[in-house]
Amino acid sequence: MCEVVKVLERELENSGLIYVYQEGGEGKWYVYERSAYFLSRMMEGVVLERYVMDNTLWLVRAEVDVDCIPHDTILSYSNKEYVLKYAPQNGFQEWLSGIEGVMMPH
Repeated sequence: MCEVVKVLERELENSGLIYVYQEGGEGKWYVYERSAYFLSRMMEGVVLERYVMDNTLWLVRAEVDVDCIPHDTILSYSNKEYVLKYAPQNGFQEWLSGIEGVMMPH
């Protein structure tokens, strides 16, 4: 399991990075809190769940398939951690056009 304090410190001040942690002997990768939110906005199919860390702390968590991470978002990586820049797939215009009742100029 990744260090609770490290995760919490990073996520409290997180304004645009995605921290992906490799945990346990199973080779699974996870994101927590704001990183999980950012990743869910950037990649389709990210399933957020509630997770109890160290039997005391409720966090938002998502499992990540690191093979599906867009390579242009990777800032750094190791065998235990990836750091990604948050790069939403859809920009403002795409978001705006998805709102019903808003007419886009021709």
